[in-house]
This record gives sequence, structure tokens and C-alpha cells, in this order.
Amino acid sequence: MLGARWEDPSQDVRIVKARKAGLIDYVEVNYPVAFGWDPASLDMPILVHTSSNPICSIHGVSPRIAQMIKEGADTCASPWIGEHLTWLGSENSGSLGYQINPLFTGEFKDVAVSNVQSLTEFYGRPIALELGPLYLAATEYESEIHFLRDVAVETGSQIILDITHWQIANRNLGRPAEYGLDVLPKELIVELHVAGMRLGKDDNHWHDAHFVLPNDEVMGFTADLVKTLPNLRAVTFEHQADGPENDFHQTLEKLNMLMDGARPN
Repeated sequence: MLGARWEDPSQDVRIVKARKAGLIDYVEVNYPVAFGWDPASLDMPILVHTSSNPICSIHGVSPRIAQMIKEGADTCASPWIGEHLTWLGSENSGSLGYQINPLFTGEFKDVAVSNVQSLTEFYGRPIALELGPLYLAATEYESEIHFLRDVAVETGSQIILDITHWQIANRNLGRPAEYGLDVLPKELIVELHVAGMRLGKDDNHWHDAHFVLPNDEVMGFTADLVKTLPNLRAVTFEHQADGPENDFHQTLEKLNMLMDGARPN
């Protein structure tokens, strides 16, 4: 399946157009959604994602937030719930405004495993784990990719490979573009995220940028992975809600073309 990230109701018109044009099969929605928003009104499949839970925090997650995420997943029958492997999430009770990576150590891994196990049982469905962009090298672990692998394997979780985040980390740390791909169990990867990236004002660090289109390297990896990942079920394009509509549709057309060769006849 090919889908698009839904951020707010301002996207509804372009999402509906893309669905009618046969460009997308689903939307991915970040829960909890704001009061009064109803992505279910789009009448299309929804994959539930969240950036609120601090999965790697010893303080655990907010039961109130987890309940709202579960209710959203139950309502739309999401096959899994995407969760970020972060120390601090974007929930107001503990946030610096964005995803804050944990220290990649055995102690943080154990905390993450415990939290993921508890959440999986509470949700009653699999969790798919995702890494954010990286700016500092791992400390105790060989890399953040090894950390993700261990948490996923020990908890029986699935994996969302955000190709853009992965490439940002490799660029920021001076690693080869392919670094880490041989570490992840390919059978656990069920979803890919595709987005743009930008070079910071310091001309030294790369950042996530949903207002920028995916570059050729990201699109190339996407084309390769949709052909080789045995259990891949979804590719999600993340584009800023107020980004140019033509860019949105043209990128979806390109993704459809590169995915056609991997789809069963």
C-alpha cells in the first residue's frame, strides 16, 4: 500500500483528490488528534502513529495519552501502532518540542523493552518502532540501528524504517549511505517513511524537512527496498500540510511508478 501522512483537516481536500486519483490507499495519522478533528471522515484506511510517548523513559508513558491512542487504533482497526524510540516525546508533560533520542546504552534498551512490552499488551496489537534523526554517535551501542534491532527482537515488535531519518543520521555521522541496512532483521520491517531533508544553516548537519521533496537517494533506496523487504506492507509519504499541492501529487505519482514493479500482478 502507498499512503500519505495526515496532519490536520487542511489536508482533507488534497487527500481525497489523491485517493480518487488512485494515488494512495490509506492515511497515516498521528494520535492523539486535536479535539474536533476527525480523520475517519475521510472514509479510508488509517494507520495509527504517535510521537507522544517517551518509550525510552524510566518514568514510563502517560496512561491518558496511551488510552487515546488505543481508542484511535481500535476505531480504525489499525494493524499496528507506530511508536518512536525516544527519551522524550512531544506530549506536554515531558517535552522539549520534538523527539529527543535516548542514550543508546544497555540500560536504556532495558527500559525501552519494558515500556514496549507493557504498551503492546495494553494496545492489543503490534507496535512498529521508528528511530528519529540522529546528530550524535551512539555511546555504548555500536549504533542506533543496533539498539533498534535489539528492542524490536526482544519485544517481538515490527519496524518502521524512516528512510529519510536513516539517511540524515548517516550523513550527520559521516557514515556510508548503506550503513546499518544489514543490521535490521528485514522480516520485521513493515512500513517505510519517505520525506525530504535539508542542510542546516551551519552547513554541517542535515534535518528532517517535510516541506522539501524526497531527494534522489531517498527515492532510490525506496525503490530498492520495496522489491526486497519480504513483509513490507506500507510506504508512507510525509509532506507538509501547506506544501505545494502539485509537489504532493507528483511525488505520489513517482512513488506509484517505482512501486508498480514490486506489486503482485
